[in-house]
Amino acid sequence: MEIVLVAPYQRMVRDAQEICRMYGERIKIVHGCMDDGVQLGKRAVENGAGVIISRGGTWVRLSEAVSAPVVEIAVTPYDVLRALQRARGMGRKFGVAGFSNVIASMREWVSMLNVPVVPIEIDDDTEQTRNTVLQAIERERVDCLLGDTTILEYSVDFGVPCVLIESGKEAIWEAIQEAKRLVAARMVERKRHASLHTALDRVHQGILVADREVVQFANRTVLQLIGRDACAGLSIRDCLPPALYEFLENSSGRDSEILQLGAKLWFVERYPLLDDGRFFITLHLVDDIETIERRVRQRRAGTGHVARYTFDDLVGQSPAMRFVISRATQFAQADSSVLIVGETGTGKEMLAQSIHNASSRAQGPFVGVNCAALPEQLLESELFGYEEGAFTGAKRGGKPGLFELAHGGTLFLDEIGETSLHVQQRLLRVLQERQVMRIGGERLISVDVRVVAATNQPLWRFVQEGKFRKDLFFRLDVLRLNTIPLRERREDIPDLTEHMLYQLWYQRKGVGVRPRLDPAIFPLLQAYDWPGNVRELQSMLDYLLATQVQGKIGVEAIEEWVEQKALPPVAGTVDSATSSEGAFRSKLEPYDAPDAKQSVALAQLPGRTMEEIERWAIEQTLAETSGDMTRAAQMLGISRTTLWRKMKQWQTETMA
Repeated sequence: MEIVLVAPYQRMVRDAQEICRMYGERIKIVHGCMDDGVQLGKRAVENGAGVIISRGGTWVRLSEAVSAPVVEIAVTPYDVLRALQRARGMGRKFGVAGFSNVIASMREWVSMLNVPVVPIEIDDDTEQTRNTVLQAIERERVDCLLGDTTILEYSVDFGVPCVLIESGKEAIWEAIQEAKRLVAARMVERKRHASLHTALDRVHQGILVADREVVQFANRTVLQLIGRDACAGLSIRDCLPPALYEFLENSSGRDSEILQLGAKLWFVERYPLLDDGRFFITLHLVDDIETIERRVRQRRAGTGHVARYTFDDLVGQSPAMRFVISRATQFAQADSSVLIVGETGTGKEMLAQSIHNASSRAQGPFVGVNCAALPEQLLESELFGYEEGAFTGAKRGGKPGLFELAHGGTLFLDEIGETSLHVQQRLLRVLQERQVMRIGGERLISVDVRVVAATNQPLWRFVQEGKFRKDLFFRLDVLRLNTIPLRERREDIPDLTEHMLYQLWYQRKGVGVRPRLDPAIFPLLQAYDWPGNVRELQSMLDYLLATQVQGKIGVEAIEEWVEQKALPPVAGTVDSATSSEGAFRSKLEPYDAPDAKQSVALAQLPGRTMEEIERWAIEQTLAETSGDMTRAAQMLGISRTTLWRKMKQWQTETMA
């Protein structure tokens, strides 16, 4: 890194050269004053100079004009005194003219001189400065001027003798040493920056720093993404993809978004550096984030169990659903046992996990077991663990039970009604004593576990029939939650359908175009009883994703699913005389059921086939609408095309 000394006068060039020869310094020395010196300094910086040295007005101008540091050769009191010594005999009153850096230091000691000296401060070498010096000469009746090369030029026109204030060799030497210290510091800084840039270029994440609309730095990942070799100094509008630029333009403060950039999804975060418009962004590949998430889950799963769901995952704005979520949120703040009661597919485990994640035990494990899925002996060993040699096939060293694994967290017992009386007795003991003994063991192990149980069985009836222990029932049934069947919160079906369709599509990595839902299907979905609840709705959407390739799920697709897959209504929800027609009625009737006259007439058709009931319903509706097929299709909850196709089919059969 080169050091360049810009000397305003020729004598300084000779003095600097002599110093360099004497001390073996390798410094480039050029001669140039004011504008000429500024041009020489700019050229030197462009060619790689790290530090510039100069003095007086040339130093002031260079400091403003170049990006590299500029070291000043200070004008010392000794330099002024030497100039005064040389000016003896040229007058009785002397004017010392110079820039603020010279005059400021001189004001402190000028009063100590016996010789009258007038400080004259100048700012530049313009005509106005020239007039300022002339006015000071006339006002103060100065006999002789002392100053730099600019004042020396003025004095010729003013007719006043002038002595050049020359910098001594010691001041030049001090400036050279300061320049060398700056060069050493800049070399260390440059090396540090090079290491930092290398590190930033090697990370997989994209990093970009900008000052308002101008890019200051972009690492290799960003450059590869935008297809450039460099973009520092360019406008972000000119070099960034439109989606990324729009995100930055519409963001303020810290913000984040998932953007499609090229062929991949990126998670982009914006961070403000200061309040002056500077900021930086990071770009993470969504695939990389998913990989990290899987590794974290695998690591955590190796030491415990994880609850995936929170209350945010429970979709539904119906009053019934809002009440359940509100009550579950309250239960999360307690530490008592919870019993969740509800039909299959109503989200009992999601509620249990949400309660865990909203509780003070959220950092602990969430351990779940389906009591109906394991035989009695295996369930007992899973729950309470066993010691080595407890039974044939026991693992060497024994095995901790689920109560031990759930220590500090939550144990979820699904289908608790399916447990045997023997297992129930041991469960009661653990819940009472907060201690567990492994099978074949002799010592009690203290456990701190919150139990959340779930069932779709009538537990109290089981208690009355002697199938479930009464004392265990009351131990579990401290805080009870009753889940809501989907047929009792039909207004949630549109939001649930949209949410679950997006989840299923995303699980397939978004292959193809995401299907759209025709709003006309929602009345049909709301009319169906959903015996399998949310789980059945999810199965339907999975089926439709596999069979529909047009990119839109409409009424015809729902009708096909109803005909192929729909189940009879849940027992007790439809009159037994009409239960055989329930699934088909769900297909025809929107959520707001048809008038009572049509419902009664339909109920008076026992023994008819499905096709006969369907034909009768369509004929009745067409009669009510005076043959208006559009209105009839709307009342029936099917498309006009489907209605026309069925009528065409019946007409063909009649003609045959």
